Amino acid sequence: MKRRATIFALALIACTAAQAKRLAVPDENAATLKASALIEKYELTSDKIECLDFQITDEGKDFLIQVRENHTPACGGDPNFAPTLFFMKIRKSDGRALTDDYDAETFQPLRKPKH
Repeated sequence: MKRRATIFALALIACTAAQAKRLAVPDENAATLKASALIEKYELTSDKIECLDFQITDEGKDFLIQVRENHTPACGGDPNFAPTLFFMKIRKSDGRALTDDYDAETFQPLRKPKH
């Protein structure tokens, strides 16, 4: 009986420690910053970051980010039109990112840019 209580206590401590683990991407602001950095690093668009708009949906374990053109006077384009360029999924726990930029049908890992 004492052994079961010890195992239960250790399991409870492990669960508590796992829940207390810090998320790599804890909120929408962090998701926006992560998406911006990845878009530049992997050259997912030729648009400047300031000419993009991010619409973020919290999906539990991930953030779903809709990346759209932002048509301001500085960026050009019709201000009444903001087409979607692609989507990204960023996992909260470790920041792993996927995009449908390469294939609008499926989310895939980010690829090194071709030069």
